Amino acid sequence: MTGAPFSLYVHVPFCAHKCPYCDFNTYATPHVPEVEYVEALVAELRRYAQDPRFSGRSVSTVFFGGGTPSLLSASAIASIINSAHALFPLEAGAEVTLEANPGDSSREKLAQFRDAGINRLSYGVQSFEDTRLALLGRDHTAEQAKAAVAYAREAGISNISVDIIFGTPRQTLDDLAQDIRTAASLPISHLSTYSLTIEPGTPFFQRQERGLLAMPDDGVVAEMLQTVPVLAGAEGFVRYEISNYARDGRESSHNTVYWTGGDYLGIGAGAHSYVAQCRDGLVVAGERWSTVALPQSYMRNAGSQQVIAWSENVQEHSLWFEFFYLGLRRLSGVTASDFQRRFGRSLWDEYGQQLGELAAEGFVRVDGECVALTDRGIVVADSVFERFVR
Repeated sequence: MTGAPFSLYVHVPFCAHKCPYCDFNTYATPHVPEVEYVEALVAELRRYAQDPRFSGRSVSTVFFGGGTPSLLSASAIASIINSAHALFPLEAGAEVTLEANPGDSSREKLAQFRDAGINRLSYGVQSFEDTRLALLGRDHTAEQAKAAVAYAREAGISNISVDIIFGTPRQTLDDLAQDIRTAASLPISHLSTYSLTIEPGTPFFQRQERGLLAMPDDGVVAEMLQTVPVLAGAEGFVRYEISNYARDGRESSHNTVYWTGGDYLGIGAGAHSYVAQCRDGLVVAGERWSTVALPQSYMRNAGSQQVIAWSENVQEHSLWFEFFYLGLRRLSGVTASDFQRRFGRSLWDEYGQQLGELAAEGFVRVDGECVALTDRGIVVADSVFERFVR
């Protein structure tokens, strides 16, 4: 919102190789054009520093995602952070996250990332079973993943997140339980768990079409979704979002901006941005846009309007729905007062009928002015959200 801090997302689309399930905007390359790409990112930052939608505002969180941003050198990461800080001052204690590959996380490199300004790491571990890692196309072993967490702690980075994928080929509940218990045994503060989705255009999709992937059935995956919070909770993790768990209150500040409708600027090839438009303190519309996806096109056009691939104006009623359904992903849910404060509209007037039906069916609970998903609702969350689409 106007004048408030915003979040900065930096997309680094390069990978040593591309995993067979990945449909993100990523490119396998033996050589990362680090100098050229960092120059392009800084050029984008400078352009937005002159943009009235962002000029004069501070940055609350920074997230380096990809791809594999840890392929960049620490000096490159420092250059990006320092440029952002010079143009949009980072708030005191700002969360600065780097997605990292466990296979190339040495003590020395992690200490350099810490000195560059990284204070949170997100490891795409996915599993602690080597056969499953190979099936998923990961280029690290379970022991390397464990070592990477230890190295990060030794380097002085204590805010560490680990990703786990479930619903993978031939996976059982016992397999998943072992992954969760192993992750929880490590000195991490955050756990993200995702059900594998087979996306068109990926090698996994092609294998599935040919009958070469033995996927767990929907009932087993639903049971996995219900099992994860029980196992994580027993290890001291508090579920705060459908897919995310935190110890010691270390929820992801950056992702929370997405779930609560905050403004964010995305730079890098294929990055997305969003800014709310306000009138009299209320959100009345929004703007959303993305940069060109191909790295070469991005580097060639960064710093100019030609770097924008597409943009759209978001109407107010669409923002009501987005704020509501993204808020329902959080275990704390959405309050009617927050909805009223943001849009000047009554939550009950907009969604009262659907909420009454879903509450009667046991998929949502209404506690005073707060609306949240029940355990049953979480399992079929996408179907619940569809009930609010007009």
